[in-house]
Amino acid sequence: MRLIVITSDTTGENEQYILLSMLKSGLPTLHIRKPTYSTQRLRKYLDGIPSEYHKRIVIHTHHRMLLHYDLKGIHLTKMHKRKVFRNWLTQKLIAWKKSKCYTKSTVCNSISSLVQNYHQFDYMMLTPVFGESSEHKPAFSIGTLSEIVKKYPGKVIARGGTNIDSIARAKEIGFEGIAFQNCIWKDPDPLAQFQNIIQKYNELGLKVE
Repeated sequence: MRLIVITSDTTGENEQYILLSMLKSGLPTLHIRKPTYSTQRLRKYLDGIPSEYHKRIVIHTHHRMLLHYDLKGIHLTKMHKRKVFRNWLTQKLIAWKKSKCYTKSTVCNSISSLVQNYHQFDYMMLTPVFGESSEHKPAFSIGTLSEIVKKYPGKVIARGGTNIDSIARAKEIGFEGIAFQNCIWKDPDPLAQFQNIIQKYNELGLKVE
């Protein structure tokens, strides 16, 4: 089952050290989500991570950075998808410059959005899926989720209110993977929380992908 960690929107203390430790511990996909970062600041952030791990990194902004870094892929937000021509041109430039393929992902908060984007992206984060707080109140019933992942297999990632207890539920429903953010970065020890997630994957017999 895919395991994705999304960075905090802001940069916390020792964040890059924590991320590097996660990558060394086997994190397969890291989404760098820094909406307020300039191109220069994002470049500096990437330079702080050894290049051997860049192939596991997906960026949410400044997608043309793929022309200069050997990254895993790009994530398109609602804003990107509204700018159709600019988005198309950026992807054409990247495809022309890079000899290898890169992943494209997006987020969907409705069934109609998922259906519309299914064939255009390598994977999609469906949100909000879990959680009981007002911030991450589930938008779909368990029955609906099960139907969705069966009808649209291989691409749907659970996001929104995800934590260590969500892993078994996501497995049962049939999700392709899980994206973790707040449960890691709001924990006093983000690295320990990540290691607990890895341990839970192992306990459930799930391959970390």
